[in-house]
This record gives sequence, structure tokens and C-alpha cells, in this order.
Amino acid sequence: MSAQMRLDLIDYTIEIFFPKALENNIPEIQNHLDEAFKIYRNNFNSDVSWYYFRNSIKADPKLLAYNKEGLTELVLKKLTFGFKRVGNDGDLILPFIDIDKDPAIEGQALFYMASRYGNSPFLESEIKFSFTHKKAGIYNKITQFFTELAKVFSDCYIEIDLEDTFPKQNALFPERIGSSMIVYIPRALNADDYPEAHRMIPINQDDKQVGTIIISLDHIPNRDNIEDIKIINRLDIRLREADLLPTRQ
Repeated sequence: MSAQMRLDLIDYTIEIFFPKALENNIPEIQNHLDEAFKIYRNNFNSDVSWYYFRNSIKADPKLLAYNKEGLTELVLKKLTFGFKRVGNDGDLILPFIDIDKDPAIEGQALFYMASRYGNSPFLESEIKFSFTHKKAGIYNKITQFFTELAKVFSDCYIEIDLEDTFPKQNALFPERIGSSMIVYIPRALNADDYPEAHRMIPINQDDKQVGTIIISLDHIPNRDNIEDIKIINRLDIRLREADLLPTRQ
């Protein structure tokens, strides 16, 4: 990949952190994955097909996990097998990739990850999108994608890691969920309490606000821009004071 091509691209990671749930609720987890794939398809690539992968990114029809018809039986098999091992042999990580395009240019990956501690029947889990996209026009696409995720996963914290321009290790509280460009908090927040934010979007369920999207800036933040850092830090401090920045799993 040429240096100029790399300058035109940004790596994004969007993470959905689920509340603790019973590990044997595989139908609910399947539904989470189906919804996540669907939202990505509706926003970025309506013809996307996702494949399970480990050591290869070759399109193996036997490893097809999701297409326009929905999830395949492979996903159920991987979840069933994985939950027999989680907690005993480490965390459960299911990786999926869209390989219809060159992954070196617009690599699109989705991970489902789950952890269980000790003999607890409860899991900590998340869905993580990781993809590369051209800088031009991505701000509005990311905002719309993030908003649709929040509407479906309204009881979850959701954050974005801009790995090139404002990675989470540069945040004021790097071990905690942070605002960076955009964050979803599953609480009804008042915009007057966060005057630094560029925009706040209420998320409603049954005519009741259940969460809030905070968009920190009107552009993609940059760690070299001191004003960007000041705004993001102020937002993170306000959220931390309100006990609304939990540690990542």
C-alpha cells in the first residue's frame, strides 16, 4: 500500500459492550449478531457477505457466516462449541470478515467476544467492528451507523476508537469507555449539562428516552489538535464525575 493511499484511509473500531447475561442464552446472542451484521450492511455495503476466519482470509464457502439471507448454521455451531470452552480455556472470540473486497484497502471485520470469571454463570461480552475507510465523507456515515447501533442496542455502552487520529490510549481515562469522536451512554442526559458537545442525540424506546449519543466535535478529532483534546477531556471529566464512564471489560 502506498504512503499516499494510507494517508487517505482511517482505521475505526466500534465496540458495543453488553450488560452481563447468562451464558446459555445463545438465541439472544445470535439475534445480536444478526442485527449487527444487518446494520453494517444497511450503512456500508448492501451486498456484504461475512465469513468465519482464523488463519486465512480466503473465501471458503463452508465458512460463510452471514449474507443477505441472514445468519448461517455455522454461527450457531461456533457459539455452541465456544461456550463449552469459555472460562475454562480462556475467552470466547469469534472472528468474521467481509472478504468480497480487498481487506488491505477496506478491511471489514467483526468480532464477538465473551468472558466468564470463576464459576459465575454470567458473561461479559461485546461485539467489535473493525474497518478501514476513506477519510472523505466518512464523518456522516459513521454518525449514522453509530446512531442505528444505539437504537438497536439501547441498553449497551458503545464507543469508537479512532486508531490513527485519536486512539483510546490518548484519552484522559484510557482504561474507561470514552467520548473521543462519539459515544453512546445508556442514560437520559441533559444537553445543558454537556455544553462542550457539538451535538447530543436522544435515543427513545416506547416514547421514553433511554440513552444519549454524545458527538464531541463536528469533525474527526485529531490528537495533534489541542482544542479537540480539550473538548474531549472536558466531556470525559463530566461523564466520569457522573459515574458514566465504566471500565472496559
